Amino acid sequence: MNRLMKKLLWTAILPLAAMAVLTFGLTSLLIGRFAEGESYTQLEQEAAIVYDAIQEGRGIPGQIDVLLFQNGRQIELERGGRMHRMMPLSLDPDALSERDEVSANGTRLLTYLREEGSLQIVTYTPVPLSNPQFQQIYVILAGGFLFALFVAVAVTFWMSRRLTKPLVDLRQATTSIMNGEHDIALPTVTNDEIGDLTEAVEQMNHSLQEKEALQKSFISGITHDVRTPLAIVRNEAEMLELGVVHKEAVSESGRSITEEVDRIDRLVNQMLEYSKLSTGRIPLEMESIQLDEMVRNIVTRMEEWFQQKQVSVQLDIEPGTVQADHLAMERILTNFLKNAYDASPVGGVITVTLSQRRLAISDQGPGIEKEMRESIWDMYVKGDRSNGHGLGLAITKLLLEAQGLSYGVDSDNGATFWIEWD
Repeated sequence: MNRLMKKLLWTAILPLAAMAVLTFGLTSLLIGRFAEGESYTQLEQEAAIVYDAIQEGRGIPGQIDVLLFQNGRQIELERGGRMHRMMPLSLDPDALSERDEVSANGTRLLTYLREEGSLQIVTYTPVPLSNPQFQQIYVILAGGFLFALFVAVAVTFWMSRRLTKPLVDLRQATTSIMNGEHDIALPTVTNDEIGDLTEAVEQMNHSLQEKEALQKSFISGITHDVRTPLAIVRNEAEMLELGVVHKEAVSESGRSITEEVDRIDRLVNQMLEYSKLSTGRIPLEMESIQLDEMVRNIVTRMEEWFQQKQVSVQLDIEPGTVQADHLAMERILTNFLKNAYDASPVGGVITVTLSQRRLAISDQGPGIEKEMRESIWDMYVKGDRSNGHGLGLAITKLLLEAQGLSYGVDSDNGATFWIEWD
């Protein structure tokens, strides 16, 4: 039995036990108060019957429990009617009050004393709680409680097994996932919170599988991107060391080494920047930016670069402002434009559309497959249209989210990366 089942069983048993104690206590109190009053009334009536019988000279009814005293001495009078077995008692009437409770022969009795001159009439009856009829009530209550307890324990045990088995299976599944095992067996999805948890674990497992696959792909790509320039640098350095490079080619070898080292440096800087952004360690200075002016300036700076593929930029912009960090927005727009340039065919057109609440940059490239549109923003994704390391859009995503901007990508004819703000 697992810990949760034990807790559920105690949850069922403890309230029933408390209810049983409360029921017995209240029942005893009510019976004691109510039945005691009724018993004294009955005893008073019986004493009146006995007195009338004595006055009329007839026998005392045999079913009445009564003791008669004359001047303090017990006397025997004729009993009439059907006799019942009486309890042998020895009482001192002078020690009794009108209504009293005494103990005789191990039994608690209620007594009523009626005095008429030298005649003393004492009627008595067992206290209600020791009455066999009331004891039957307690037996019935105890039996009902035990039956209810048995049913509650059985139902709780059955329900707890149904509830805890999926949780135990989920615990085993999450342990397997933690150990890197993704081929797991999950419980059947039910229409309750446990079913929701099962679906969440299944989605988490699927997401982790995708992340691990993307991470392996990213590491493989990064390894290749680092190994290639390192191989070139090593080759050029060995040639310089061996002196096989002609003097007129030394500067070219140096330039080649510098370019490859710069490639590695850019890659490392991108990874460091992503790490800092993901932990919020790069502060942003929010200000009101005239976005139309920023777009024109960036396009002008990149115009010579666009001419390498005879790509033209078409601007359809309105005056608009946005609350953002200036450097971060420049980084975002530059990255979007570079991606559009990389995807554009020779002689293609990049369209920049700006309204008061939306900026969109469209290209005439092959577009982005539907299943890639969500994951393309992740760190480990490197699409077919990119020649980078899969870090540019990941960094862009963090910059956009840090500034509270909405973003996305559509791909009908080519690809359109867009930004929206309030």
